[in-house]
Amino acid sequence: MTLNTLLGQRSLDLSLVAEGEAGALDVPISWMHFSESPDPTPYLEGGEILLTTGLLMPADKPDEPHRLFASRLAEAGVRGVGFGIGVQHASIPQWLVYQCEASGVPLFCVPLATPFIAISKAVARGISNDTSQNFARMYRNQQRLLRSVHTLDPVSTIVSRLAELIGGWAALLNPVGAIVASSHHSLPVDMDSLGDALAFSVLGEAKFTVAKGYDIAIFHIASPTGQTLGYLVSGRKGEKGSIDHPLAAEAASLLSLAVNGTADSNRALTNLRSTMTRMCLEGEADTVRQFADDVWNGLPVQPLAALRIIGQQDALEDAGRLFEPFRRTLAKNTNLAVFGMVDGDMWAIVSQRNARTWTEQLTHDGRLTVGQSSGVTWHDMPRARHEAYQAGAEALTAGVPLIRYGSGQNAAHLESVVEPSLMRAFADLRLAPIADLTFDLSTGPHGAHPDSDTAIRAVDVLWAWLRSRGRTEEAARMTGMHRHTLTKYLGVIAKALKADLSDPGTTAELWYACRFSRFGHTLAQPESD
Repeated sequence: MTLNTLLGQRSLDLSLVAEGEAGALDVPISWMHFSESPDPTPYLEGGEILLTTGLLMPADKPDEPHRLFASRLAEAGVRGVGFGIGVQHASIPQWLVYQCEASGVPLFCVPLATPFIAISKAVARGISNDTSQNFARMYRNQQRLLRSVHTLDPVSTIVSRLAELIGGWAALLNPVGAIVASSHHSLPVDMDSLGDALAFSVLGEAKFTVAKGYDIAIFHIASPTGQTLGYLVSGRKGEKGSIDHPLAAEAASLLSLAVNGTADSNRALTNLRSTMTRMCLEGEADTVRQFADDVWNGLPVQPLAALRIIGQQDALEDAGRLFEPFRRTLAKNTNLAVFGMVDGDMWAIVSQRNARTWTEQLTHDGRLTVGQSSGVTWHDMPRARHEAYQAGAEALTAGVPLIRYGSGQNAAHLESVVEPSLMRAFADLRLAPIADLTFDLSTGPHGAHPDSDTAIRAVDVLWAWLRSRGRTEEAARMTGMHRHTLTKYLGVIAKALKADLSDPGTTAELWYACRFSRFGHTLAQPESD
């Protein structure tokens, strides 16, 4: 209830004479008081409207008792003066108008036909309506907070809902002061600067402070057994007292209950996300779509990109938290992401247009390696999964934080995406049948000891032939033997390996086997052909 509201009621026929200081007409009214005393301030608490007929006031100029009449009312916090004409004065004394203008106190005229009791009732009704509306608003807000408890992620939902209802921001800190959940990706106040305010000595204590123009409320969250669970920090732009403290206190109480069950609920949510992310990567997004709003707040818009995110467990957990705040922002979210742990890696599916935003965030601190697929639709997601997996493997081998599939960075080689130890194991197993086979350049197979000057290992004969791309004469020169002898030895090797040396696939396998094998290589070290 404000003076502007009161003046707007036509039935009262009130007219404004002096506006007072800027904004004075919109300040809430606490009550109405009637007095004819030259100094009614001992009977006022502040916030009232004073009604008077000026029964003891002189008409021409103020006497000594009334010399500071308006300034005393201003100091007492009076919201305005209503002067009733037609009883003692036909009009408001001019000296009172000047005093009210100088003191910044609004002054309005009350005609004789409007009884003061009508104004009193109007103020009382307005205050009552305000109170009812406040109770209704508090009830609605409390119900919205209570409903947050029944969501998949109650802790994050309570924090975000509180920020929305107070018109500011909120964050839950763990007992050491690190952010566990927040309403916004970036908070306007650094939590480290609140270190002193987080030193609570009383269980369930609350503290209030102001920093960087924000009114901040901090609530100590404790379990029923007295264990510190963390701190709820909420802020709103404005002076101290701007925040709805009862609502923040209720959020703290709900968090004390929700945090206890967070471990189990988080495990369930993580497992659910993992299963549903795997289904999306396998091209079954239509099955997942009806649950996506509850799990990820929706699905990203096509075309899409799959991200394989590789790193240590703590880095992957941070990556998961990185995706959460985008989903929890109060503004309309256009940066949706499907994400979850699949086969030891974090996987995310995002809109291709937003992929750069995500990869820049993920690779910012250097602890994560990311492989990104090309653009696909939901039905092509199995291909995107394969591309992102390959790109991630190549990024790991190349020691770079990000590779986009098909981008031309670090041209793909088979050995760059296969673990070297696995390649060596394959090579040794593939060539094991000829590992100890040697030829004597003068007498034929098994004619010399491996360490003899005339001996050559079968692996080196095969490697020379493969490096010469099957040209017998060139391979014979490399090994120092006649081309017919080389051909005979290749037949022995093919029989031992049970391999068809005319098959391109077989020769490709043997080329990599010879390149990485620990057997042979007595002719020369292999080149990177």
